[in-house]
Amino acid sequence: MRIRVIAAVVSALAVLSGCASSPPPEPNALPPQNRPAPTAPAPPSAPPSVGDSVELDTSPTLAKIRQRRLLLVGVRADAPQFVTRDEAGEYRGFDVEIARDLAKRIGLDPLKQVQFRLLPPTLLRDAVTAGNVDLLLGGTADTAQLAAVGPYVVTNGGRFLVISSDDRMLAAELQRMLDAAVADGSWQRAYDATLGAAGVKATPR
Repeated sequence: MRIRVIAAVVSALAVLSGCASSPPPEPNALPPQNRPAPTAPAPPSAPPSVGDSVELDTSPTLAKIRQRRLLLVGVRADAPQFVTRDEAGEYRGFDVEIARDLAKRIGLDPLKQVQFRLLPPTLLRDAVTAGNVDLLLGGTADTAQLAAVGPYVVTNGGRFLVISSDDRMLAAELQRMLDAAVADGSWQRAYDATLGAAGVKATPR
């Protein structure tokens, strides 16, 4: 008889223990069959297209110049009124000042990151088409391989920047730089220090 009582007590304690471990039902909880299915996580947003980058909307030539950290400028050997080279090898003149102003607007050091090449008239065209210079000051766009920007100065005739015609965006960017030089007074300062000091009358366009 005592064994049956002990067994009944143990059985009752087990039932009570199981009831105590179950969490109380949440208020207003839906039965399992009425609960909404879990939603899948939202897919990650696609990265922006490379074609949308404004950095791609620029001249390949300017991108190459910035990567190289050097602007290669052709100047005419037969135009001492616009450019000269002294005994120490330093270039001076209006074309030199314009080239340095353009270099600064490109993001280069105008005194250290511009390289001038003094060219005879017979080599002007080939220097541009062969890529030996990025731009030529005072040249003419007399073939389909060349394009003219400007004029950047007008004396008794206009002088143009000459570039390769295969970079359609370079001309527009150089023209914006020339316009900015006129607007902010850089062109006038270059003129006053060179052509103006020599008594040469000139206008920006």
